[in-house]
Amino acid sequence: MIIGIPHYNDFEGLKECIQSLYNSSELSLDTKIIVVNGDETYNKRIENYVSGEVINMRTSGPLEAYNKLFDISKERKEDLFLTQTDVYFPKCKKDWLAEIKEISKRPNCGMITCWGGGGISGTDFIDGFPWIGAWFVYIPYKIVERVGAFDENIPLGFGVDIDYTYAVQQAGFINCMIDYWVQHMPNYEKNHQHEKVNNIEELKKEAYRYMREKWEVGEYKI
Repeated sequence: MIIGIPHYNDFEGLKECIQSLYNSSELSLDTKIIVVNGDETYNKRIENYVSGEVINMRTSGPLEAYNKLFDISKERKEDLFLTQTDVYFPKCKKDWLAEIKEISKRPNCGMITCWGGGGISGTDFIDGFPWIGAWFVYIPYKIVERVGAFDENIPLGFGVDIDYTYAVQQAGFINCMIDYWVQHMPNYEKNHQHEKVNNIEELKKEAYRYMREKWEVGEYKI
């Protein structure tokens, strides 16, 4: 299994995220933490801190970093667990990561998340559709192989996790949830490059329009 974490300008958050991962679960030797670092300022500090792999690459945003992790998962034929530097994993009485791995073995199991690991889509895409967020999602290799990576044609990558959740469902899989919760404190405006785009609201509307047309839902439903 690969634990993938995109990083941009949040080294302290990255350290806390990784430390809480180790404290809250029993990571086995075959579990690899891979950090895709898009901020050259932190290259050496991250390489010195992370015991796993660090991939330093200039990225236009988190979408490119996530898809690099999808590429690695597909190449190595390994499950992929995605999270973010603004996530803290509390300790509980059970090993939540081991539970996820066991559930993922079910033939019809798609992605797996936890309580609060996503949201409900509004009328901009599919009203009332439950989606899984990229801050806590376990994606079995069979899903990576069948569905692929995030759609890079979506403007800014806004809503790619909603789009991907829908794609997994359309492929005939059932998305699951475990009895666990993580502390997620989004820091988009501070640390994500695309939040600084001037016409972000227009691009968000275009992203939803693209997804509706792609899946022929809403105004594009025949």
